[in-house]
Formats: sequence, C-alpha cells, structure tokens
Amino acid sequence: MMLLDVNFSGGLADAHRLPAYDGAKSLEGITRSLLIISNFLVEGRVRHREFGRVPLTFNIVAQQPGSFQTIFEIAYTTAVIGGPILQEVVTSAASELLADLIRTTVKRATGRDDGSPSPEFIRLDRERGGDLEALVDAVEPALRQSHTVINHGVTNITINNYNYPSPPMARLDRDTKGYMWDNVIDDAVRIKRFSIASFNANQGTGRAFDLEEGRSIPFRLAPDVDRQTVETLLNSIAHYTRRRRLGDNLASAIVILYTCVLSVDGRVKKITIQKARAEIPELGL
Repeated sequence: MMLLDVNFSGGLADAHRLPAYDGAKSLEGITRSLLIISNFLVEGRVRHREFGRVPLTFNIVAQQPGSFQTIFEIAYTTAVIGGPILQEVVTSAASELLADLIRTTVKRATGRDDGSPSPEFIRLDRERGGDLEALVDAVEPALRQSHTVINHGVTNITINNYNYPSPPMARLDRDTKGYMWDNVIDDAVRIKRFSIASFNANQGTGRAFDLEEGRSIPFRLAPDVDRQTVETLLNSIAHYTRRRRLGDNLASAIVILYTCVLSVDGRVKKITIQKARAEIPELGL
C-alpha cells in the first residue's frame, strides 16, 4: 500500500480558496493519471477505462482541513505479486517501484529529468521500455487536464509520498503546463543518428537516444513505415547497452528520417520516424 499527498499551493490556494471548476478538473486529471499508472504496474498493460475490474484499491482517505491537501490510498491485493511486472519484485520493493513509475512517467510526460530510479525500475525500463513509452502517451491527456487550475488560482501542484514527502515525486507548475499544452508541429524532415533505447513494435512507440544531445526522446512510427525500418530499429535495440557513455561502441547507431513535435522553447518533445536505415545512402534520398 502507498499513501500519496497531492498538494495545491500558491495564489488563492494559500488563502484557503480554490476555483471550484478548475480545481475539480485538475483533481480529476490527477486521479485518472495515478489510476492509469498504478494499473499498469498491476496488469502490465495500459488500461484507459473499467479500472474496477483489477485487484487495485484507489481511495481518497483524507482531505486536510485548512489546506488543499488530498491524501490518496493505493492498495493492491496479494494476487498482484504474481502479475507480469511484480512477479520478480519482493513485496517490500513494490511500493518503491510504484513510486518510481509515477515519478518517471510524470516527469517524462512533462519534459523533466527522470531522476535516479530504483534497481527494480531500471530492470523494468530495460525489459519493457517501449511499454513505458506507451504508458506516457496514455497518461498525457489526463496530465494535461491536471494542469487546468495552474495559473487559474494555483501556482503549483506537488505529488508526494506521504511517508517520505521530500523531495516531491512530481511537481506541476506553469513551466510543465506550457510544455504540455503548447506544441509546435514541425513537418520539416530531418536526418540524424540515434540509438534505439526501447521499442514496442505492437504500439509503434519507444525512445531514441540522441547521440549529440545525450538524451532519450520518445518516438512513434509513421503509419506507412516499411518493414526494413522496423527491422533496423530492432537491430539497433539489440546492440544498445543501457546508459552507454556517449561515444562508446556505437554499434547501435542508425540513421533516422523524422519529423518533430517541439515545445515553445524549441526543445524536441517527440519525433515521428518516417524511415530508418543503418547508413545514410540506404535512405535513398
């Protein structure tokens, strides 16, 4: 079981007031975000609805008087331990893995650094990284809704582990709202070398490690990619070593033809892969 503290602060919240509609929409978005993420840990797949069918209990157990703190209780039955993700995780580490999953999913969706995950999460990211990117995609609409009250009576929303409140697991503010709500579609075709860090062929999603910038970027496949592109991606991930130092053994490096979704400050948020090959001449340009 885990207790989470969701805290609204700044602006009207500091005067113990909250715009009713915007505040309720944000709390709904946060609740849905946490449900989607927690359920993934339980079932091993992304569920968008019918959360009552899984062995997961999600309750509001307290709202602190005189503030805008909401305490959520997330509890899973012992049957969950035999599930597809937790079967190799001891019970005492399950809550830590859930905390890492919430922290990392929210930070990836809002464009912030993942932090330092637990060994259990590192294993999960290595084995099911493409699924984690599908999870980030699934939770984005709910997280966007979670920001509704930001700049409309509230400055910050923090999500904390109730028993270990510092540092916060996640923080929503005007910067993350701008990142999530404002997109710049760049249809200009670019070419660059990447290594594929994770890939879910069924979902057509994953993360590509940018060899120049030293960071991983979420991607999805264009609807009409050819078979050789998929094979090239699979070959890259087969050679990819987790947390490879930049410049070390670039056997996993491939050339990708892609378009972008940018943040308003010009950062690449996502890429859409049009074609991938081992070398530039093979792109047939």
